[in-house]
Amino acid sequence: MNHPHHPVVVGAPRGLTRSLQPWLLQRSDDDFIPATLDDLRGAGGSSGSSGSSGSNGLTRLRDLRAQATNKNGTLKLFQPIQRQFHLALVEAWCDMPGEPRVDPAKIEAAGLVLRRLGAGGQPEGWMKSNGRIRGWVPMSRVGGPDADPTPAQRAQRDLTGVADIDRQLVAFSRERPDTSLEEQAIPLYLAPPDVCADAGQTLYYGLVPTVSGEISETDASFGSAEGFDFGPSSSAFRLHLVQAMRGEEMPLPRVGDNLSGGWLAESEQPGASTVLVRFVLMLRQLAGEFDAFGPAGAAILQALHPLELTLVRRNGEWPRRTVRADDFLTKAHTLILAQGNVNGAVEMPEVWPAMSPGQTQQLLNAMHAAMRSRFAAMKAKTGRFDEPDARYQLRAFVRLKAEGPCPARVVWSAPSESFVIAAWYEGAGAPPVQIALPDPADKQLLAALKPNVAFVVPPSLQSVLMGSAKDLIDGTKPPAANPALTWICGFNIPIITICAFLVLNIFLSLFNLFFGWLFAMKICLPFPKIPPQE
Repeated sequence: MNHPHHPVVVGAPRGLTRSLQPWLLQRSDDDFIPATLDDLRGAGGSSGSSGSSGSNGLTRLRDLRAQATNKNGTLKLFQPIQRQFHLALVEAWCDMPGEPRVDPAKIEAAGLVLRRLGAGGQPEGWMKSNGRIRGWVPMSRVGGPDADPTPAQRAQRDLTGVADIDRQLVAFSRERPDTSLEEQAIPLYLAPPDVCADAGQTLYYGLVPTVSGEISETDASFGSAEGFDFGPSSSAFRLHLVQAMRGEEMPLPRVGDNLSGGWLAESEQPGASTVLVRFVLMLRQLAGEFDAFGPAGAAILQALHPLELTLVRRNGEWPRRTVRADDFLTKAHTLILAQGNVNGAVEMPEVWPAMSPGQTQQLLNAMHAAMRSRFAAMKAKTGRFDEPDARYQLRAFVRLKAEGPCPARVVWSAPSESFVIAAWYEGAGAPPVQIALPDPADKQLLAALKPNVAFVVPPSLQSVLMGSAKDLIDGTKPPAANPALTWICGFNIPIITICAFLVLNIFLSLFNLFFGWLFAMKICLPFPKIPPQE
């Protein structure tokens, strides 16, 4: 018969606050771990051996608590590229009179789990199984949010102590696909013995990851946001389509004329016919979004095949001439978008007719399936932190060693406050990185700036670079280059940086007319020039 351990509690260091949640710090100093450990010496109320008072250390740790929020008031953590780092601090103590610290020798392991909040706020863990990353998986599939991260420990939870029954339980568990799921645990490190002794507490710390290169083997989901329908029959999907692809009647440009590759350039000119622009947009949508004229588009062309487009009647001909919609669109794509050639002339029909409800639904289903396929090819697999505005939580745990008849068990902290991870381009309040540019007016300095990077340029690109700038602007094709010659061109990186800086300022001024962002993103301050040292 198993006997329970005495109660153990995991939460924030008690000198900082009385909370069962991990204490999250935001630090920007380079050597932040030793500084944090020194401040922790006073977590139990004593003075640090380094000479700084314990109360001052605790005050610093309270001031450094992560407090940034997004526009919705949700806690926001930053990425290392923003020169901000986040530490989680936890303490383990006995829930008994006097609340003594837990003996670290009785703790087998300690860690953090970072979980995403899925639909309905249900926690999802980042899982792997048999050496493969499975991605975000609902915690309900492994026994709930209090389940041990490792499958071996979870298997011990169900054992009865009767050998025959336990063998059958293990055999049954191996048949379940979720048995081998292992939640990724972030290491928690025990503070050095002298720090724990000075504080009179069993303290742990761990670095909170806010960026990851891990890629799930599960395909990226094409699912919509909660409460938003983007299925083939949804209004959101239909309304983003050109009229003809919604099954509606649509006028066509230049009825009776032969299609020409020049129509593409005409459609991009100011004042172009809206009917022509809409027709070219339909071709672009079919080719770009749905790959209708590529390997994935067979079902779309098949759905369009029964539709016949009537051509202009010439000299009282009867019966009327028609063309299949799939054949017409394929040739139109080749001529106008691909700027290719087809056999014979392609005449513009009178009108794009309305389709029956059954034909429309078949077309919508085919396009939606093709879009899903295109999405899977472009999005590929899902990264750990790919979902923008996803909310996460941290939980700390300690795994107590088995003691006599008492089995090993896991003790969890409460979930942290939910948080989001700031996009890499957001500012985090850290001072900007300074890049010193050379003075282009200093002739002696410029003479010393020798090429320090070289580009190997293929002949076709070199012919463009050696041509007239006016021809390049006008789109005139440069003369053919000597295919036997490849060029190597040396440049100086600081000079390239000056050119890029000047071009950047020109475009900032132009775009400022539309976005009004110049005063927010460009701040120039004068300061006295430092004279050279003798």
